[in-house]
Amino acid sequence: MSNNKHTNRLINESSLYLKQHAHNPVNWYAWSDEALERSRNENKLIFLSIGYSSCHWCHVMERESFEDESIARYLNEHFVCIKIDREERPDIDAIYMEAVQMMTGQGGWPLNVWLTPNLEPVYGGTYFPPESVHQRPGFMHVLMRLVQLNLEDPSAVIKRAQELKEALKQDLFDHIQQQTVSLATLKSAVKTCAKYFDESHGGFSPAPKFPSAMNIEFLMRYHHVVDDEPSFHMALHSLRKMCLGGLFDQVGGGFHRYSTDAKWLVPHFEKMLYDNALLLSALSDAYQITQEIIFKEVINDTISFLKREMVSPSGGFYSALDADSQGEEGTFYIWTYEELEQLIPSEEFPTFAAYYGVHPNGNWEGSIILNRSHTSVDFSMFSQTNHDDFFELSEKWKKILLDARAHRERPALDTKIIASWNAMMLKALCKHWFVTQRDDIYGLIMENAHYLLKNHIIDDELYRISFDGDYAKIPGFCDDYALVSEAFCYVFQVTGEDRWLKTAISLSERMNTLFYDHKRSAFDYTREGEQDILLRKKDMFDNATPGANSAAITALYRVGRIADKPALIDQVQTCIEALGGILGDHSLSFGYLLQTTVEFLSHQKGEIVLSGPKPEPFLEITALKYLPFHIILCVDNAEESAFQTINSKRVASGETKVFLCSNFTCEKPVTQTNELITKLKLLL
Repeated sequence: MSNNKHTNRLINESSLYLKQHAHNPVNWYAWSDEALERSRNENKLIFLSIGYSSCHWCHVMERESFEDESIARYLNEHFVCIKIDREERPDIDAIYMEAVQMMTGQGGWPLNVWLTPNLEPVYGGTYFPPESVHQRPGFMHVLMRLVQLNLEDPSAVIKRAQELKEALKQDLFDHIQQQTVSLATLKSAVKTCAKYFDESHGGFSPAPKFPSAMNIEFLMRYHHVVDDEPSFHMALHSLRKMCLGGLFDQVGGGFHRYSTDAKWLVPHFEKMLYDNALLLSALSDAYQITQEIIFKEVINDTISFLKREMVSPSGGFYSALDADSQGEEGTFYIWTYEELEQLIPSEEFPTFAAYYGVHPNGNWEGSIILNRSHTSVDFSMFSQTNHDDFFELSEKWKKILLDARAHRERPALDTKIIASWNAMMLKALCKHWFVTQRDDIYGLIMENAHYLLKNHIIDDELYRISFDGDYAKIPGFCDDYALVSEAFCYVFQVTGEDRWLKTAISLSERMNTLFYDHKRSAFDYTREGEQDILLRKKDMFDNATPGANSAAITALYRVGRIADKPALIDQVQTCIEALGGILGDHSLSFGYLLQTTVEFLSHQKGEIVLSGPKPEPFLEITALKYLPFHIILCVDNAEESAFQTINSKRVASGETKVFLCSNFTCEKPVTQTNELITKLKLLL
């Protein structure tokens, strides 16, 4: 029998975030026809509160306001209260986030917005304390003021809401000049990155500081094209600093969401699948280019973290780990000096303390966040020869601390499996497999790809959310279609199995049908005919995750290149040029799109097809060469392919050959590894 005093409708929801509010005294609804109809019938404003399970300030506002009996009574009497998990309904979140940014100049979560029964925004903000403090209006004050305004002058409230709706209708494309893109566009984009680059600590902003993995990957690609050393420095310096700081979990692996300071020391402690996917992709490139052990270590620890904590029994990747445990942020990850002194063998403790920046006074509110950023590291010393002995010692320390941490209360795990986020991780793992050929990574790839195919694609419809194969919900948005399509192209490259490319083609075609705006040469986030949203919007900018428009363009380009579909390549060019007027000056908002743009413009494109039963010796050669614009493909000769370009490279049973092709022409196939080494040296 439950000891909870209150239980509301959210108890029946599958979302962890909604369930976290199921015992509030607030009479919450999920976003539903029932809630919207009640608002219309009773002519009440909607109070819409949006967040996600691992959001620290969402938890704070819940404790302070939504669990308060008097605040809940007032909410229940005067408003229809709706809770949304932004990870389930990013379309609704995006609309009202833009509205709040218009009203207040800032955004974030929790996102709290008041709407008319017609879903038009009236007022909004992020975190509200229960009572007014430090010029920040209190939540109860805002509630009472809105009720008063709605009673005294409802026409003014409606007028303001309609004005905000009209402002939200404004289309970015009305203000962008279509423009041909060129290397000059990319050069301008790099200058913009350099303008914001933090030379001391890496990254592209002051505190708070976000990983910007997509821009880092773009900079490495740009360097590959024009041998631009400043671009390379910005990318590698940023990655090194992140790997050494508290942003990276030095004990358990994996990256936290962002750094609250400029030095990457103090993270916001939630761990998101998408951050780790994007950083794993960038780190794989950095390791392939440099062979630096620091990148190899961090990649391995991140993959260990994923396997240990983020993979469902059926092969899907969970979405997030909370920032909080025991009611406090970061408790699971921080240490006291006394704890560390007791856990680490005394004869090793001085070395441990020097390596991880451990001091009796701590480095964050009296506690210790383990990090390696306190010393100047000579990265040339990170060779395998110099590193082996110390690596063994550091692995011993990590095991001791992991075992100790296992006895603590764990942060909540959000077991939602999100199609687009899984696709980002699937792509990153495929990229890394081409660098390492690790069997365990291949296993993760196949389990996840089959999971998505089985549980998220039903009757040619892609669904966004599942829960370890129990069921799928919410028809996919544009980014879901795009990123899964792109990821399946990479799975096809790894396996040579037709089904993955066929599915990628099918998803890209469906994406074009559902979301493409021919007039604007851009993609809407939601499909036409959505009934429960205020308006359709385009997700233009790459933020924490790739924007849907960038992801769609990238998916079409990947499918077009691998499946030899020139019409898709032409569409990609049109879509990129639709944004050509702003790509250079706003590069930090287009990191994913710029990766595709630099590949589109590069003259270094080609295919390397490894055909036959024993490609491993040749893969070991290609793994040592950073070839971001070449499509490397392993062809399975057991069955005839539906794609003629693949069939033409099938070889006799037992043979293994490598075909190097560009501009629809292939050289004489290579059969010896030393010959392949010679050929690859001729490629930049």
